[in-house]
Amino acid sequence: MIDVFLSASVPLPTRNPLFFETANVPAIREAVKALVEVVLPIGRITFGGHPAITPMIDFFVREDDLPRDRLTIFQSRFFEGMFPKENVEFHDVRVIEAVDKNLDLSLLRMRTEMINSRPFGAAVFIGGMEGIEEEAKLFADLKPNAILLPIASTGAAAAQLFHRGAYPPELKTELTYVTLFRRRLVLAARGEPDRYGLAQGD
Repeated sequence: MIDVFLSASVPLPTRNPLFFETANVPAIREAVKALVEVVLPIGRITFGGHPAITPMIDFFVREDDLPRDRLTIFQSRFFEGMFPKENVEFHDVRVIEAVDKNLDLSLLRMRTEMINSRPFGAAVFIGGMEGIEEEAKLFADLKPNAILLPIASTGAAAAQLFHRGAYPPELKTELTYVTLFRRRLVLAARGEPDRYGLAQGD
C-alpha cells in the first residue's frame, strides 16, 4: 500500500499575486482528481482540510465510488467554525488543538502531527500558496527519504517549488495526470525509487 501526503490549495486573489496570477485552476482540479483515482484503490492519502480542496475530493470520491476510509483530513482547531461542511462525509478527520490562539504556531503543530502521522513514501504538491511552501520544507525535513512531486503544470506555489529544485521535467510538461501519478507513485513504489520517484532504469 502506498502512503501519500497531499499538499494543495487554490490561490486566492486577496493573497500573494504571484500565486494567484500563475495558478492553473483547471489543472489543479484535474491533478487532484487523478491523484485520488490512482492512489485510493491501492493506498492512502492524507491532507490538511482546505475550503476548496476538501469539496473537490469529496466530489471525486463520490463520483467514482472510491474508499473514503483511505483518506485522512487534518484540521487545526484554530479554524473551528470554518471547517468545510464536507468534513462530515469523511471517516477520519483529526482536529489538532490550537496553540495560544496563535495562527503560525497552530499551523506548525497541525502540520507536524500530520506529516508524522504516517510512513509517507511520497508528497504531492498541487497549486497552492505560502502554506504549500511551508509544508514542503517541513515534509523534506521530517521525511528526508520520501519522494517529492511538485506538479509545476498546476502553477502557483507548486511551480515555484519545482523551479527551485532538481525534479523530473515531466512534472511541468505532463498534463495527463493519471499517467504521471501511475509512473511516479505506483510504478516507482514497485521498484527502487530515488528521492524524486525515478525507478531503476529511468
